[in-house]
Amino acid sequence: MNKLKWQHIVYATLFVFVVITYATSKIETPFDGDDTYGFPFTFYIVYSGMCDPCPDEPTQFYGFKLWIDILFSAILAVAGLIGQRWLRHRLHGSKP
Repeated sequence: MNKLKWQHIVYATLFVFVVITYATSKIETPFDGDDTYGFPFTFYIVYSGMCDPCPDEPTQFYGFKLWIDILFSAILAVAGLIGQRWLRHRLHGSKP
């Protein structure tokens, strides 16, 4: 198979998105802080604890930033799949 399957790209994108979002999230609610999710752009914020002035809504969601984060994850996933395929062919001595 010379082409990447769409299923592999979707699963790899989902995996990369979840791992990056979890690894870069800031959970500071137990310490009077805010929770933030998203990399490279923060797409979800939960305000808690002491704040001055407090926002009207305790949460903020940015849909456009979420789409940018998903696109960023897709680019990393495709690059990883291509790199994996290249490395596999390089180690086994077959042509890509």
